[in-house]
Parts: sequence; C-alpha cells; structure tokens
Amino acid sequence: MYLNGWARQATLLRMWRGSSLRELPLPVLWRLRRMLSGEKMVRIGDRTMVHSFLPPFPSRAFESMAHGLNEVRRGRAVPVSAYLAVTNRCSYACWHCSKAHRAERDLPLSFWRRAVRETQELGVAIVGITGGEPLQRNDLEEIVQAADSRSVTILFTSGAGFDEARAAALKRSGLFGVAVSLDHWQAGAHDERRGRPGAFDTALAAIRRARRLGFYTMIQLVATRDMLRTETQARYLDLARKLDVHEIRLLEPMPAGRLLEAEQAALLSAAERAQLRQWHLRANRRRGPTKTTAFAHIEAPDMYGCGAGSQHLYVDASGHVCPCDFTPVSFGNLREEPLADVWRRMGEAFGRPCSSCFLLRHAAHLREAFDGRLPIPYEQAKAICARDPNDPLPGFYRRLGKRGRRQTSQAESSLRRAVPATQ
Repeated sequence: MYLNGWARQATLLRMWRGSSLRELPLPVLWRLRRMLSGEKMVRIGDRTMVHSFLPPFPSRAFESMAHGLNEVRRGRAVPVSAYLAVTNRCSYACWHCSKAHRAERDLPLSFWRRAVRETQELGVAIVGITGGEPLQRNDLEEIVQAADSRSVTILFTSGAGFDEARAAALKRSGLFGVAVSLDHWQAGAHDERRGRPGAFDTALAAIRRARRLGFYTMIQLVATRDMLRTETQARYLDLARKLDVHEIRLLEPMPAGRLLEAEQAALLSAAERAQLRQWHLRANRRRGPTKTTAFAHIEAPDMYGCGAGSQHLYVDASGHVCPCDFTPVSFGNLREEPLADVWRRMGEAFGRPCSSCFLLRHAAHLREAFDGRLPIPYEQAKAICARDPNDPLPGFYRRLGKRGRRQTSQAESSLRRAVPATQ
C-alpha cells in the first residue's frame, strides 16, 4: 500500500512524535515535510518506507538515523549508511561496472563480521551488501546475521544465484531488502548491458521471488540516455508495476571503474540529470504501489546533497574505506586499523555534506591520479579533497542548523493544521 496526501502527513507526524526526530527544531521537520512532497511512501507490513536511502519507520534503525541527525547538529558526522563490497567476483560484464581495476579477492567471514559491527558502532542505520555479486559468497547469510536491529540490511544483486533456497535462507538471516539490477524493460537490451545472455530472465525471477517472500523489493536502473525518453520510461514503469516492486532506484552512469576514463558522452549532462529528477517527481504523483527514487533528486543542492564521506561510506572487497561506492579514493584499510579511526580521518577531509557530487566535481583529478589500480591512495585522496573545501551545504543541512522558538511554534502549528483531526 502506498501513502499520499493526508496519510503521508499523518505518518510524518508519527515519525516526529515516535523517535528522536522530536529533538530537532520544528522548522527542520517542516522543511522535511516540504521535501517529502515529491515522495510516495510505501507500507511494508507494519512499517513505512519513505525510500531506500532511509530506514523503515518504526524501527530501531530509524531511531539510529534520527539520533545521527541530532549528532550532526552537534557537529559530529554520523553515517546514515555503509555499503560493503563483500566480493569482487561476478559472472557478469556490465559496461558501467564500478569495481573494475580493484583487486580480485575475498576477505574472510571474520573480517566482514567485524566490519558490520564497527559500522553499527558508528551509528549506521542501513548496511548495504554489494559486490561484485554478493551471492557468490557461500557465507553471505552469516554476514547479514552480523547486523543487529540497529541497522537494516539491503542486498544489491544481479539476481544470479538468488534461487528459492538461498532467498529463504537470507530471509531467515534477517535481510530486509533486495535490489535487483534491471537496466531495461526489454530482455535483449538488458542482457547486452549486463554482458550475459539470459540476465533479464534471471533478474525477473529474482524480483518475483523477493516480492513473494516479503522482502522490500527494488529494481535498480543505471539510466542511459535512451532511458530518458518519455515512452521508454513509460514502458519501464509498466514493467515495474506488473512485477509489483516497491521501489525503482534510478542511478546514472558515473566516472568510476570502467567509466573512469570514459568520454564525457558516456555520462549524463546536468540537464539530463534534471530529467531524472523529473522522472522521480512525475512517477510519484501517479497512483499505484510502486515508488521511484532518483539519486539525482536525493543528492540535489536543495535536498540532501552529496553525503560521500559525511553521511555514507563504502568498504571495498579488499578492506579499503572510501567515501562512496563510486568514489575510488581510500582513506585507510580495515585490515590495518579500526573503522572509527578511518572515519575520523575521512571527516577531516570531507567534514559535511556538499551541494554537488564529489565524484563529478573531481573526475578529472581522479583520472590524473589513476595509475591502473584502484582505489587511489590516501595521500592523493587528501590532496584532491583539499581542492574545494568551500562547497556550500545542501538545503536540508542548512536548515538543520537553524533554531528559534518563534519559528518552532509556527512550524508546529502549520504541521498540525496539515493533518486532519481524524488521523
């Protein structure tokens, strides 16, 4: 079931009353309400999802996120999410693969259990399990089990290996969400982009299985230029509705991995990223159970901006800690030191969310530093970060720092008027 209109306003009010969001100034909540006007909330069981970049409400993970926002107001960076690439092994050859040029190795289960524990100690609310293809690990269920209720876990997969037995085992392990890559509504186009015949059928089988077993089910699209056409979007949305997925995650090609040295024509322009935002907003106005989340919208300057290194971190398959999945710069390795120490070092370089994507701003500098291996070492990473220390705060975080009793009173009154007394 999806929530719009008054139901969405009532849910937002419950989120504020029932969590540490209550400690935030009401103008911040009012700003959040306005930002959520472009969202379609989705119910899964007895919980509500705004989108997959936030944990479900109510949950202990949501409380972790809300507590983290209060810590941000006090000047302490707390990551909302951490994605762990538990392997670089994969049977696909995707044209946009971001793990290219990284070492092919698997670290032991003990390492990943510790990595999960240390991310949770930092306050992470969402633990993403990625790769390569995570399902190539026979101990994936045990990695998922390492996370307690302070976080929800999401699996990012091509669908290869997500058979009935494996899906059921992951459900028993406590996995919350499954995001299956689906790069086109046509089988031939998807198979070509994934570099493997039959990839489309494999993905659809995994999506249906995830939905049937009760996972929060997403399809993830790396949107090429042809996918921006209105008729192509409509076909993709129709397929998503037929599959009854909860959410479409819209990404874009990024200058990382195989695309680090790609021509600019392979990437989307600012105007084309704006089209992804429009896709997000248009799709969420339509009736139906499927919501759309475009990363170009989430990280826009008037929204939450780029949280690389301040609200998000990524651990690659060799243990290197990077600001995000696509930004190939290392600030340390968990095989050599605790995550808290690496996070502190990263915070000194990034400090806070920025209005624009760090990777897109620094793609040329990263290409200059690239010597055929990734990630780029810390000393070079630090130098690149120092090039533009004054990128402005995005809209939400500017508002997060504002206070005032009069503003709070006005915002609280407005919020209560927005929700009918019957809710």
